[in-house]
Amino acid sequence: MIPFNRNVVLDILYESETRLTARAYIQQIAAGLSISFIQAKKILKALVDDQELAYQDLYGATYVAQNFLKPVRVTDHFFLKPSNRESQAGPHDLDILIDPGVSFGSGHHPTTRLCLEAIDTAFLKTPEISFPRDSMGADIGTGSGVLAIALCHVGIERCKAWEIDPNAVSEARKNVALNHLAHRISVFEDYMPVCESQFSVICANLRFPTLKQLSGLIQTSLCPQGIIILSGIRQWEKVELIAHYTKFGFTVVWQMDKKNWSGLIMKRDKIINLSE
Repeated sequence: MIPFNRNVVLDILYESETRLTARAYIQQIAAGLSISFIQAKKILKALVDDQELAYQDLYGATYVAQNFLKPVRVTDHFFLKPSNRESQAGPHDLDILIDPGVSFGSGHHPTTRLCLEAIDTAFLKTPEISFPRDSMGADIGTGSGVLAIALCHVGIERCKAWEIDPNAVSEARKNVALNHLAHRISVFEDYMPVCESQFSVICANLRFPTLKQLSGLIQTSLCPQGIIILSGIRQWEKVELIAHYTKFGFTVVWQMDKKNWSGLIMKRDKIINLSE
């Protein structure tokens, strides 16, 4: 097999805006490295054999994805780890146990990583952001439950998580139990109701139209001086979304872009009643 730059080959996969089948990925490797299809196929096989990548079955199709069957560092402090593997975390790292499933939030997608990066930044790198010991968090559209779990790992006492997909609800509850957090995280199969001034932090990894639609609910449900963590936003949607949330008294305190997606931390500095 020809020598190859592992990071270049992996970036082809990780920077793709769509999931790649094995054939599509091999074709892109061949084009990117100016090599034959057969040579590119051997490179993919080597990465799968090394457990860097894995084949993922999703709704009847097979795609190539990062291998989450072993612990993977996703931020400076967070590891995503299957329950049957030994931890590779250091003394200042935090393991989030997530068993592979079909629900969104496994860690493969840039928007999940952006939310985890935001949680890491807000709670572990920004001393000026602090909440009372009994603070409550919310995760709207929880998927695998990973963000609710992360919030509890960094110090939020309790978390409520909402999800309308019954399969995702089942997976989220299993993952919550794996992390021994069933007494602190409640997963509801429903849309989030109005919870007036109840949450110190609200996470929402949802698409742009939904985030706009939920802005009033999020403002009403957030405690004064609380923060929101938003992702699921394309880079070109970010300016409009920030402008929209600014109308509700929010200001941006952190933002990051990854593979044409954006993540935000916004703080509510004042209450604005748009009905007045």
